[in-house]
Amino acid sequence: MPSHLSLCPGPAARRRPLHVHPHSGAKSHEERGGSKAEPQRVLLLPAEFPERGVSSLKTIALVHSAKDRGLSTSTPQPGLCRYGTKLACCYGWRRNSRGGCEALCEPGCKFGECVGPNKCRCFPGYTGKTCSQDVNECGLKPRPCQHRCVNTHGSYKCFCLSSHVLMPDATCANSRTCAMTSCQYSCEDTEEGPRCLCPSSGLRLAPNGRVCTDIDECASGKAVCPYNRRCVNTFGSYYCKCHVGFELKYVRGRYDCVDINECAGNTHPCSLYANCLNTQGSFKCKCKQGYRGNGLQCSDLNISVDCSFEHGVCDWKQDIEDDFDWNPADRDNAVGYYMAVPALAGRKKDIGRLKLLLPDLQPQSNFCLLFDYRLAGDKVGKLRVFVKSSNNALAWEETRSKDERWKTGKIQLEQGISTTKSIIFEAEHGRGKAGEIAVDGVFLVSGLCPDRLLSVNG
Repeated sequence: MPSHLSLCPGPAARRRPLHVHPHSGAKSHEERGGSKAEPQRVLLLPAEFPERGVSSLKTIALVHSAKDRGLSTSTPQPGLCRYGTKLACCYGWRRNSRGGCEALCEPGCKFGECVGPNKCRCFPGYTGKTCSQDVNECGLKPRPCQHRCVNTHGSYKCFCLSSHVLMPDATCANSRTCAMTSCQYSCEDTEEGPRCLCPSSGLRLAPNGRVCTDIDECASGKAVCPYNRRCVNTFGSYYCKCHVGFELKYVRGRYDCVDINECAGNTHPCSLYANCLNTQGSFKCKCKQGYRGNGLQCSDLNISVDCSFEHGVCDWKQDIEDDFDWNPADRDNAVGYYMAVPALAGRKKDIGRLKLLLPDLQPQSNFCLLFDYRLAGDKVGKLRVFVKSSNNALAWEETRSKDERWKTGKIQLEQGISTTKSIIFEAEHGRGKAGEIAVDGVFLVSGLCPDRLLSVNG
């Protein structure tokens, strides 16, 4: 066999290792007077090549030329062999579309890549000569999962026991701990599990067990305030504040709520034609004699007879033949009282009459009867006014009211030969169970009834 014949190792040659040494004994091309020497490599082949009749090791120089098919000289190409003067892919390799040599694996690498002749490198999770076998990671030691492991194709999944959650590092953490509970404020671990806590006795846990909601101590009656203070609710607590009309002062060695005298301080809104009367925590306005109104506004009327209940000069009588009596009731914003029939008094259709006796009215004169009234409550009943002269005549009636405010009624009394003897206020009980029928501020004014009137109670 010629000494410079280049061979690519066949199947028999691959049974023994190949050793590559630099060819140091021959002169370079430049020493022989040629051009610049090309890099060389020496391949020591095994001693036996029965199929080719080679009986001893031969030194064969493999010259990688940059001009040979455009292959680079800086890096040896894997799977490249020289056959005589030609470079070609070695046994078990083939030329790819990029011009390089790639290894051949038969029947292929199913879940991997071919890195050498019939040599597969498997992707993670697969094994076997052709990378077709799944790796059961759950059977490995140490086990990849802390609690439960389920093998999947090419991978695995971890699961945690009840009341535990899977962490990013595949470990399982107890979900029934404060560390895993999102409490609004604080938390404590108990035998039954984590429990969220509220920082104040004025807070309680919401139905979700994590958020704290406010307890209205004022509405629930849990607040304890002195008699002259009112409760003001706050989030998680409450405080006691002086009632409206009182102010906090330091008196006799302690703080206390003291009444504000609006009348003395001239902070009241009473009319110039009204008197101011201070009360505990408030005040009252009363129109002066000869004026009529609610005390905040007073009108000058030519009042002939004052028939108000607390200091009037008229004669009032309860009817003894009716079903119930009228009763006095304290006014809210004026001095004195008014007459009322509570809704609870009597039964449906029961009648209560209040008589105003007028024995001294002059004949041939005109008077206007003014009175304040209100019907407070749903289906509380009816209010009628009868004028008695020679007979009883229904002069006025109110069956229902849109609101519970006081209103003013007026009836023109024209005196002929027969004068008015009395006026009867009649209340008829309705089906309502709350409210009242009330009358106040009854006056007789000489002349015709005025167009605009102010109610005593506003």
